Amino acid sequence: MAEKSKNSRRKSGQRRFYKRKTFWLICILLMLIAGGFGFLFVENYTREYRERALLYDLEEINKLEIPSIILDRNGKEIGRIFVQNRSIMPVEDVPELFIDALRAGEDSRFLTHDGVDYIGVIRALKLNWQAGTTTQGASTITQQLARNAYPLKQEALKRGEGGVQRKMVEAFLAQRIEKRYTKNQILGFYLNRIYFGSGFYGLRSASLGYFGKEPRDLNLEECATIVGLIKNPTNNSPLNNVNASRNARNMVLSRMVDEGMISKSESAQAQATTVEVDPKPLQRGTSHLYERIADAVAKTLGEDALAEGGYKIHTTISSEIQNAAEKALAITLQEAENHPGYSHQKYGAYDKGKEGQLPEYLQGAVFVMDHSTGEVLAHVGGRDYSEVPFDFIESGKRPLGTAFFPFLYAAGLAGSHSPASTVEDVPMDNRAVMIGGREGILGEWGMEVASPVYEGQITLRKAFEESKIAATVRLGTEIGIPRIINAGVAFGFPMKDSKPLPRINTGWEPASLKQAVTAISTFPLGGKKGSVKFSYLSRIENGQGLVVFRQPKSQNPPGRLLDEAVAWQVHSMMAGGMDHGSARGLRDGLIAKPFHGAGKGGTTHDFADTWFLGYNGRVSCGVWTGFLQGNSEPIYPGAFSREIAMPIWAATMNAATPAFGGVEIGRPPGMIQMDICSVSGQRATQFCQEMIEDVEQGAVRSVSTKYTEYFRKGTENIPFCTLHSGVVSANGSIENPLNNLPALDALPVRPKSPVLLGEDPYHTELPSYAAHSNEGSFRRRSTNVLDSLDLGDFEETIRMRKPPRLEIDPD
Repeated sequence: MAEKSKNSRRKSGQRRFYKRKTFWLICILLMLIAGGFGFLFVENYTREYRERALLYDLEEINKLEIPSIILDRNGKEIGRIFVQNRSIMPVEDVPELFIDALRAGEDSRFLTHDGVDYIGVIRALKLNWQAGTTTQGASTITQQLARNAYPLKQEALKRGEGGVQRKMVEAFLAQRIEKRYTKNQILGFYLNRIYFGSGFYGLRSASLGYFGKEPRDLNLEECATIVGLIKNPTNNSPLNNVNASRNARNMVLSRMVDEGMISKSESAQAQATTVEVDPKPLQRGTSHLYERIADAVAKTLGEDALAEGGYKIHTTISSEIQNAAEKALAITLQEAENHPGYSHQKYGAYDKGKEGQLPEYLQGAVFVMDHSTGEVLAHVGGRDYSEVPFDFIESGKRPLGTAFFPFLYAAGLAGSHSPASTVEDVPMDNRAVMIGGREGILGEWGMEVASPVYEGQITLRKAFEESKIAATVRLGTEIGIPRIINAGVAFGFPMKDSKPLPRINTGWEPASLKQAVTAISTFPLGGKKGSVKFSYLSRIENGQGLVVFRQPKSQNPPGRLLDEAVAWQVHSMMAGGMDHGSARGLRDGLIAKPFHGAGKGGTTHDFADTWFLGYNGRVSCGVWTGFLQGNSEPIYPGAFSREIAMPIWAATMNAATPAFGGVEIGRPPGMIQMDICSVSGQRATQFCQEMIEDVEQGAVRSVSTKYTEYFRKGTENIPFCTLHSGVVSANGSIENPLNNLPALDALPVRPKSPVLLGEDPYHTELPSYAAHSNEGSFRRRSTNVLDSLDLGDFEETIRMRKPPRLEIDPD
């Protein structure tokens, strides 16, 4: 019994020991000591990161890139340049529905924590430990703002630190931000800065870019879709991965249900909807023009200037010309796609979201410059930048086709040829050129008509104005292919290594639109070299209004490429082509009356490319249409430049006329004016007429073949027309005795009185029955060989009485 009582007291004493205050005091003391040591350890370990967090200036937390404004030459805003596609908005304009989605998806305790969500940190550590890898994060909205506003990651990499050290700096910096700013301000900073994928920075940019609407108009599923982008902006973008975007959206919707923000039925209804985005999202670089301007600014001020933003960029662009060119290109190419013979991909049928489908529809480009300064007035590098960023003006090259003719003829006129020189226009075996095949007759696609005709011996003017292929190829042979190649190189075309083959004459060699416009500007510049340095910028002002860059006015290099007279001769032939040649009818569509410029269309043998190059006294403009793939397939059979490229050129030049029209291209002094027979190419006489049958009136009338031509000094010595001043031989052919006579240096003998008896070999008397060219008549077929020396203006026709009625004697 005593032993039992003793054991009972021992146990009671042991229990009393654990219940004693001393025990708990010792425990608390030990805990305090351990906590103190722990605190000192943590304090000492984290001191560096806390001090590093104190170095960041909180006043710069909302320092965002400000877009630079692009202005046209008249001060009108035409766009904005930014490195980050961002549009600032006040937090008051953010709908409460989006803030709920943001809190549910990213930081449910945002309104209560001090910048660090300790509960979230513990939860993430537990889940990551259970999973054996990092599957959960605990960054708050404030922490995300800290690492987006300041270069924490970059500095950690420089120090060779891992994620733990960077996270500590981030946490301490987030706590500083929470003490300095209100929750509402932090939300505003965050939503204007955060990246939402596909090049969109900030909520407004993402809302406009993905859904084409302001944030206030976003519905539930759209809010959840945008919030779902934050964790993985690239992969979860609906423009890149629809399935990933839908899964991220549904996760946000489920979290909103857990937080009591929406009901299960609302979540289910939203999750059942498909992800629908704007088919044409607003992105950086919305046109080829903006890219060129951004490049020019970066080269002038450096990339840092673009990142800093806030500049006013005054450009040389005319918004009126630019808009007209873009509109005309869109309308005309759509009309070409609707042509019965068009069999390629159409612009409207291209599905950007379809995997494996590439844009192969008809393309085009327009380039306009002030050829006296090199200032670019319009730059349309393609049909749709968002689908095809390739800039044809900057990087594309295609064969010029018959648009090369002005430069070929300039090479001839700079030598011994004149516009009145003749060349043979008869069918040519294609083996002489070997273009588009090896057999058959060389085509005449340059005439821009479905049924071309051959006219025998014709003048160079006629061959050029009607863009005759066979005649031009023969002219090129006379000039010499090496000489034509040298001329092409002088004009700025990449022909230095071209093989001297006859196909050169047909515009076989590729060229860029800039090269072509520069070359064509030689003619309105009177033979001077066109500008090879183009300027898009006029001046740039910084945010304080100070001019930090000003473009020198003239970029046109000195030097002469052609004789002034030769340049004007080619110009006059191009102008003639607009009246009755391959560009006939063009003047009718131009608002400038009279139009002082000229232009030349270009079509390739396969109808795969069309060009139109031209100018007025101030500006030069070039248009190209075709396929970027260069597969030599026709746009459609018989796709002439007058049907596709020429209307675009006309609309663009009409837009340029009010500000850049009215300057006349004058004939240079010293040129020799002479009347020429358009048929023979020789000096005209009063007998240079052709008989034309007037079917409607049932009569035959004579039409003068005389026209005025201009010659360079030294090329005017040509004979009088022998075609219309010959005699009819016994077999009915026209003999040309002047060809067999020596040159006459003496003046003809003039009669002393108005009347002579007998024969009148010098035609000193004009018969009263001399007919006019507009009257029905018969031409006198036999003349004296010296008739061509008489330069009288009367037409060699006579009026004949109508014969009496024929009566047959019955006897």
